[in-house]
Amino acid sequence: MRLPSLLVLVSLCAIPLAAQTVLAPAVRAQSSDAEVPVPRTYGEAMNWYREAADAGDPKAMFYLGLTLEQGLRAGGDPKDAIAWYRRSADKGFALAQFKLGQLYQFGQLVGQDSGAARDWYGKAADQGLADAQYNLAVMLETGDGGEVDAQRALTLYRGAADGGIPEAFLNLAGLLAQGELVDQDLVEALKWLILADRAGLDQGESMSAAVRQLLSPAEITDAESRADRWQAAHGERSRDIGTPQ
Repeated sequence: MRLPSLLVLVSLCAIPLAAQTVLAPAVRAQSSDAEVPVPRTYGEAMNWYREAADAGDPKAMFYLGLTLEQGLRAGGDPKDAIAWYRRSADKGFALAQFKLGQLYQFGQLVGQDSGAARDWYGKAADQGLADAQYNLAVMLETGDGGEVDAQRALTLYRGAADGGIPEAFLNLAGLLAQGELVDQDLVEALKWLILADRAGLDQGESMSAAVRQLLSPAEITDAESRADRWQAAHGERSRDIGTPQ
């Protein structure tokens, strides 16, 4: 029985940078050891970011780049954002590295370069940024920008799932259920499908139905228990996942 494919296998999860306010920057997976203050107005924010960026603060460099890219700084050129993103990324700021990965992947402000996207996503993923782990895993699974590396993709999807990216549940399920790029594990696949359903993602419904047909009642119970244990272990990170009934 051939299991249905999941369209989410080629989807990309991304931090909605355009929607983030520069007045209250917050990055869920980035260190908060040196939090920038919260300015009261856009003008104050942009002035503060410029001063702090010039002084070498990598977080301020990133948010200054964001104001330039989004046209929030009068007289600014969106292409100037790239220089600030690079300076921030070179100093190790994970969100800037992730942003450069996005820009290179989709050819925004820079020439499209999937290999460079992989490299920047990899730097951010190594720091534990879940969104970067997810995007890099998609590229590794699909071969975008280089060779397919399904085993590394599997590891990165797990990291992204642990970091609160529910779309990773579906991608994990797809890899494990199909068993074409990694060893098939239908019980583990169903665990991730159960978690995806609890998170409100309905793309896996046909896959879940097909997997359940291939498992015994005991195996289904095992999958449900695994999902319960994962959810209990991840506490706040699974806050968007419904409590099992």
